Amino acid sequence: MRNSDLVCRCKNMAAFGFGFIFLVLFLSACKSGQTISKPVVPVATEDLNYLGSVTNNTPVIRNLSSKMKLTVSSNGKDISVNGTLRMKKDEVIQLSITPFLGIEAGRVEFTPTKVLIIDRINKQYVEEPISELSAMANTDMDFFTLQALFTNALFLPGNKELNNKLLSQFTVHSSVDNKTMEIKKKSKEFLYSFSATPNTGQLVESSISTLSAPYQLNWKYADFQPFGSKSFPSRMDISFEGGKKPFSAEIDLSKLTENGDWESSTNVSAKYKKMDFNELLKVLLGL
Repeated sequence: MRNSDLVCRCKNMAAFGFGFIFLVLFLSACKSGQTISKPVVPVATEDLNYLGSVTNNTPVIRNLSSKMKLTVSSNGKDISVNGTLRMKKDEVIQLSITPFLGIEAGRVEFTPTKVLIIDRINKQYVEEPISELSAMANTDMDFFTLQALFTNALFLPGNKELNNKLLSQFTVHSSVDNKTMEIKKKSKEFLYSFSATPNTGQLVESSISTLSAPYQLNWKYADFQPFGSKSFPSRMDISFEGGKKPFSAEIDLSKLTENGDWESSTNVSAKYKKMDFNELLKVLLGL
């Protein structure tokens, strides 16, 4: 494989990683405020029970390690690379890209405090506190929102876990075709929408959209496989709508295990050059 091909794939891997930081890439244009404080209308007991069934379907993941095939579609081009996805609950999410002979070409790592992207081909990296990125976009998005997206869970930004009081803020109603139940929560600038199966309460899609602009993140789940005592989606389809350039990604997982025997913190070599976040952002926006 030519070095130029590896560079191209690492570039797209970086785009994928920063695609997750959508609060910077496109939500920053919305300049959202905090959630409006409104009286909470009591949710029907039936709906609250249903929401409970949805949250109960989320597998309890302490550790997860999986082989991954990542396909990124951007600017009319599809690029696929192999790698691994690893997670430790409330601690870290790692995506490692290994396009050739198992040699790591790049890594994206999220923790509750920072975001790290490493380009091993060009020996450079970006490291930024999540709090600063959230401040740039003026949102309350955080690590736990991303963790919920990766683990097929309901979420409400700014909250580590959901309890009955928070669940009571959601509304539930049947979809137009009656094939799914629609779960929604609106804030001042955002609408959080979820789709789940009517009978089993299996979450099949999560969406975040802005109310003042046509931006939307869609995260779909499919091909559920046994994982522990529950099930986990072995395929995730992610797309961003409303931007100048279309972007989507497909994650196919295989060989899921609960192995936690791996380093949860990445140390960057002193030989690597640190890039400014804005510098990399310009590169990504130019893809």
